[in-house]
Amino acid sequence: MDIKSPKVFETSDKAHADLFNEMVKVLIENDTGLLDQLISHIGDTKPHASESEKKKWNESQIYKITADDGKYLISVPADGSIFDAIKDKGTCTFIASPGVEDSPAPSNAYLRGIQTVGQNNIGTGFAVDTSGNAYYFYYNSTHISITWTQLPTAAEKDKWNSGQLYKLTQDSGDRKPLPTVLDGTDILSLPPGRYSAAGQYLTNKPTTNDSSFFNIDVEGIDTRKDIRLCRSFDNLYWFGTVHTGGEFKGWKRMITDSDAKLNWKFPTIRNGWKTYKSEVNNDYRVRVAKDALGIVHVTGAIAGGTLGEVPAFTLPEGCEPPFPLYNVGIASSTGGFKGPQFSRQYIATDGRFCIQDTTSNKDFIVVNCMFKAKE
Repeated sequence: MDIKSPKVFETSDKAHADLFNEMVKVLIENDTGLLDQLISHIGDTKPHASESEKKKWNESQIYKITADDGKYLISVPADGSIFDAIKDKGTCTFIASPGVEDSPAPSNAYLRGIQTVGQNNIGTGFAVDTSGNAYYFYYNSTHISITWTQLPTAAEKDKWNSGQLYKLTQDSGDRKPLPTVLDGTDILSLPPGRYSAAGQYLTNKPTTNDSSFFNIDVEGIDTRKDIRLCRSFDNLYWFGTVHTGGEFKGWKRMITDSDAKLNWKFPTIRNGWKTYKSEVNNDYRVRVAKDALGIVHVTGAIAGGTLGEVPAFTLPEGCEPPFPLYNVGIASSTGGFKGPQFSRQYIATDGRFCIQDTTSNKDFIVVNCMFKAKE
């Protein structure tokens, strides 16, 4: 297509002719520019939109979840019903005014929500009211109303509100460490809880000069307390109670099967006495042990030493009796009248164990007794 140029104006009034000719010139230039663009567009082999793009646009979802301005899609008036408004809708946003009959919100609160699934009168969703309460809802095809459940549920809130608020441990569940101040914490004054501390930081513990780590459990009501103490390194366990009025009843140590094992010690035999040797080579060495209840056990057999107040051996430290004791022991019948013979034995408070006398010779003197050690 060619742009035809019109004839120029020729008049006797050159000024008017030039004015019109200039305007025509501009029009011709504009037409020429438009023609160039049309020719360029016709020659452009790249289409502005492909068929696949147009197909994608044509098949895109045009359903609205919100209004065009991004606000709620459905507004339920005070005399309306949320169920009726959304039951035949898909995913959508809604607002319910205060006082809507089937709104779970307080009567003075708006409710804003979204239905996340909706098909054939089946729906689920979430909503929050202007009082800050959250809810989820659902309805099925056979339902005639929405079922609302507050988040969290009332039962859950009641459970939390009724929960124990007092901390027995740290947030991690570990015991509470007590202050690291020498003699800084009185165990008997601790409130209920679970604690841990080294012994040098504790007073009123069941041991003395003890820097071991202790685990402490305290329970109580009013002025009464139940206190349990476990020493970490050897697993010894004590318990005590503070009775009405704050009266401490003392520490008691728990005895276990391991306490039944005796740690035998073998005192030195002296003053002419020696361990009895039998024909069957039994072990008659004198041995001494104190059990967990403080009972001293002495057993063995000796021969040939000095009678009287001279000790045949001395008991280990901590095994002395609280007062002088006498014991009767079996002795040999050799050289005496027929039948068993006896020896009289004396145990002094300083631990001396003496064979004072015997009805027979000194070839076989049994030492076998038990008594409570002094405290």
